Amino acid sequence: MTTTNYLDLDINKLFEEHTIKEIEAIQKKIQHESDRKKIELRTLVGERYRDLILAADTIGKMKITSERVISRIANIEDKFGELQKKYLIGFKIDPNENENERNVEGIQDSVIIQIKILMDIPQYIWSNIENKDLLFATQLYLVAQHINYSLLFEVGNTELSIKYPIVSKQWDVISHFKNIIFNECNNVLESLDVQPESIANCLAALVLLNGTSFPDLLEKLISMRNHAIRSVVTDENDSSVKTKIKSCIEILIQTINLIYSCFITTENQSEGLVSQYLTRIQDQEAYSLLSQLDLNQELLMEFLPAVTKQHKPFAVQTSENFSISDIQRSIKFWLDWVAEFSNREITKLLNLIISIKGLYYVREEAVSISLPENWNSIWEKLSLPRITFWVEFFQPLISSRVKSIINDKWAEAVTTLKSDVVDLLAKVINEKFEYPEHDLRWFIWKDSPSDIPQKLSKNGGLDNKRSLLMKTKGYSPNILKLCEHFDTNLHALLADLEQYLYETERVMSIKENLLSTNISLISDTFSDRTEIQEHLQIISTNMIDDVINFTKTTCVNEKPEHGQRDINAIVMARFLLALTTLSSNLNKCFTLSKVSGLTITNLKWQTVCDKLKDESISVWLIWARTYKAKISEHKNKFVSKELLNGYPIHLIVSEWEKVTIEEDSGEGKRIKSEILVPYQPSIQQQKFLTAVNKDLNKIIPHTLPKKVLHEIIEHVAAELLNYYLTTSSKVNLSQKQAFQVLFDIKYSSLLMIPRENKNLSDLSIKACDNVLSKIDPFDYDLFNPFIHTNVKKSVQRSLLIFGNLVPHLEQLHSILGARSEYTNVEGVKSDLPSVLALCTGAPWFPPLTVTAPARNLPLVAVTLPEKAQRKKPTKENTKSDSAGATIKSGAAAFFGAMGSDWFSSS
Repeated sequence: MTTTNYLDLDINKLFEEHTIKEIEAIQKKIQHESDRKKIELRTLVGERYRDLILAADTIGKMKITSERVISRIANIEDKFGELQKKYLIGFKIDPNENENERNVEGIQDSVIIQIKILMDIPQYIWSNIENKDLLFATQLYLVAQHINYSLLFEVGNTELSIKYPIVSKQWDVISHFKNIIFNECNNVLESLDVQPESIANCLAALVLLNGTSFPDLLEKLISMRNHAIRSVVTDENDSSVKTKIKSCIEILIQTINLIYSCFITTENQSEGLVSQYLTRIQDQEAYSLLSQLDLNQELLMEFLPAVTKQHKPFAVQTSENFSISDIQRSIKFWLDWVAEFSNREITKLLNLIISIKGLYYVREEAVSISLPENWNSIWEKLSLPRITFWVEFFQPLISSRVKSIINDKWAEAVTTLKSDVVDLLAKVINEKFEYPEHDLRWFIWKDSPSDIPQKLSKNGGLDNKRSLLMKTKGYSPNILKLCEHFDTNLHALLADLEQYLYETERVMSIKENLLSTNISLISDTFSDRTEIQEHLQIISTNMIDDVINFTKTTCVNEKPEHGQRDINAIVMARFLLALTTLSSNLNKCFTLSKVSGLTITNLKWQTVCDKLKDESISVWLIWARTYKAKISEHKNKFVSKELLNGYPIHLIVSEWEKVTIEEDSGEGKRIKSEILVPYQPSIQQQKFLTAVNKDLNKIIPHTLPKKVLHEIIEHVAAELLNYYLTTSSKVNLSQKQAFQVLFDIKYSSLLMIPRENKNLSDLSIKACDNVLSKIDPFDYDLFNPFIHTNVKKSVQRSLLIFGNLVPHLEQLHSILGARSEYTNVEGVKSDLPSVLALCTGAPWFPPLTVTAPARNLPLVAVTLPEKAQRKKPTKENTKSDSAGATIKSGAAAFFGAMGSDWFSSS
C-alpha cells in the first residue's frame, strides 16, 4: 500500500483484510510519514518564511521600545506638571493664609466647576476642529491644561486621584487633542485650496501649541506646501497630466500669496495675519475665553478660582526678530527646490505625453490660471524680482518636450521612409514587377484621364501632383507614393506643431472684456516659438542628411544591401529631387508661418533644396558610371573591328548618294560623270547610337541633369572615336571603307561634340588624320565638299531620332542653318513637308511641319500707326545650308513662325 492512500483508508475494512502485524506495520508507516511531513513543514517555514519570522521578532522588539518611549514621555509630562505647579504658586491670592482655615465648601465648589469645564471642553474643541478654527481649539486646550494643573495644585495629586478620579480620566481625553490639533494643522497647510486666513489660523495655533518661532513657522509652511506639490505631482491617481501641472502652478502661486499675507502685510495692515491673530489674543484671560462658551456665566463668575480667571495663557513671543531678509532667504531656497523638483518630476510627467497637441492642451490649461491682482506689489514688498512660475520653471520643460517629440516624430518618419525605400528597391529589381523604374515608358507614354484636370482651382493654380506634370518630371507612381507616405508622416507632426505655435494666438475683439484676460500670461504663451522653429529646422536638416547618408551608404554603394546598384541610383536620384517639390510638409518644416498658405523665403530651405539637387546629380552620376559599362557592351556588339575586317561590305556601308559632276575636257566640252558619296552613317554606328538612345529613352532623358547627360554623351563619343582611331591604325581599309569611316567620324563629331570640348575635338581630328592616310588626296579633294554637306544633312535629319545625344543643340542649329533640303535650285519646293519622303535616297523622313492654309479668304486691311509701319523689303533673302546661317529655335521662334506663316496675310 502506497503512502498516498493512507488518507483514504477504511478502518473497518483494514481490520477485516489485514492481520494485527500488518496493521501495526501500517501504523508505523503512517507515523513515519507524519514525522516526515513535520520535518518538511519545519524546513519550508524555516527557509521560506525566515524573513517573516525575523520581521515578527523585530516588531516585538519595537513594541518593547515604544512602551519604554511612552513611559519616559509620561515621566516627562509628570515632571512638567510638577514644574507647572511651582509656576502656579506665584498666583496664590493669599500665600500666607493657613490651609487649614480654608473654606472646604468653597474649595469643593471651585473644583466642581472646573471639573464641569473639563468635561465640556472636548465637545467645544471637536466642534472648532471641524470648523477649521484651530486657533480657538488650541486656546481651549491650553485653558483645559491650565485648569488641570490648577486642580492638581489646589487639591493635591494624591487626594485628587482618590476623591476626583474623573479629572485624570478627562485630562487623558483632552491631552490627545494636542496631537489631533497638530495633525489637523498639517492637513490644512497641505490643502490645495485654502485661504490665507485659514493658514494664518493654523500657524498661530502652532505658535501657541508648541511655541514655534516665526522662522521655523515659515519653514513649516513652505515644507507643507512642498509636500502638497509633491503629493499632487507624484501620487498615482486618475488626474491627467495637465490637471496635475495646473494644480502645481496654482499651489506655487498660492504659496507666495500665503507667505505674503501671513508674514508681510495685509490690506490696510502693517503686519501679517499671524502676528495680527497672536496680538489679538495675547492679553486675553482664561475667563474671557470661557465666557464665550455655552456655560453658566454666573457660576463661572462666582466659583471659578481667581488664579484661573486672571490667568493669561496666550501670551507668546512676537516676531520682533523676524526680518524681511529671513523671508527672502527662505523664498530663494524654496525657488531652488522648485527648480530642482520641476526638472526631475515635471519632466517625468511630460514624458508621458507623446504628442505636441497634448502639450498644447497642457499649456492652454496652465496659462488660463489667473494671477492675484496684487501679484506685482507682492514681489515689490518682498524686494525680489518678479517671477512667473510658468515662464520660469514650466515653459522650458514644455519646450524641451516639444523638441523631443519633434525628434521622435522625425526619426519615426525617416525610419518608415527607409523601410519603404527598401521595400521598393526589393520590388523594382524583379523582372516581373509591373511598374519598373529603369524603364518608365509604361508610365510616360500611357495616356490617363487625370493627365489634364478638367477644372482649375479657385486661385488659378494647378495641382502639383497631377499626372501630366509627374510625367514631364519623370516621377513615377512609385516615387509619388514614397513622397506621399513621407509627407503624411510629417503632416501629423506639423499639424500639432502649427497649433502649438500659432493657432491659439488671437487678436481680442473690442467686445471681449479685456479686464478678464490674463495679459501677463498670454504674452508669454508663444515665447518659445522662435526656439522651436529653429530646432525644427535643425532637426529637419539633420534628418535629410541622414536620408542622404542612407542613400549613399546603403542604396548606391559598391555593394548595396538592397536591390541593384544601377536601378537603385535611378530611384534614389529621382526621389531626392522629388522631395523638394512633392513634400509640401518638408517645405513647411523650414517655412512654417502663422498665415496658412504663406510661403516664407528661407535660406535654410533653399540650402536643403540645393543639397538635395546636388545629391540627386551625384547619384545620377553613379548611375552614369555604371551605365558606361553598358555603352562598352553596345560598342563591342555593334561596332567591333571584325565588321571592318571580313564582313561583306553591304553589312557595313549603307547606300551612297549619286552625285553628277561636270568637268572641262580641255576641248571646250564639259564631261558629266557620276560619283558615289556617303549619304548617312554606317549601319553599325546607327545601330550603336540607336541602342544607346533606346536605353536613354527608357529613363526619360529630358529628366536627366544636363551634367549627367553630357557625361554619357562624351563617353559615347569617346568610345566611337577611340574605336575609329584604333581600327584605322590596325585594319587595312579600302578607300570606300575609309570614306564611310571618315563620314562616321565627322557625323559623330558634329552630332555629339561641342566646339568647347577640346579633348574630344583633338581626338576627332586625330582619328580623321588616320583615316585620311588611307584615302587618295586627289579623291579626297573631290569628295570632301559633298561629304561635308551630307554630314550636316544627315545630322539634321537624325536630330529627331538621336536628339538625346546632342549636348549643344543651339550651337548645332547655328552650324546647320535653316533647312533647305526640300528646296531645289529654282527655290520651289519639290515636295510638301507634310508628305512622307518615300524616295530611295531619303531613308529617314523629316519631321512633319505646319503647312500654310490656302489664302482664299478676303483680307481686311489694317492701318498701322506711322511709327509701327515697316518698309517692305524689295528683295527676299534666301537662306542656304552654309555654316554661318541661323534658324529660329525655341518657343519664341515657334510662335513667331506661327504668327508670320500661319496667320500672316501675305
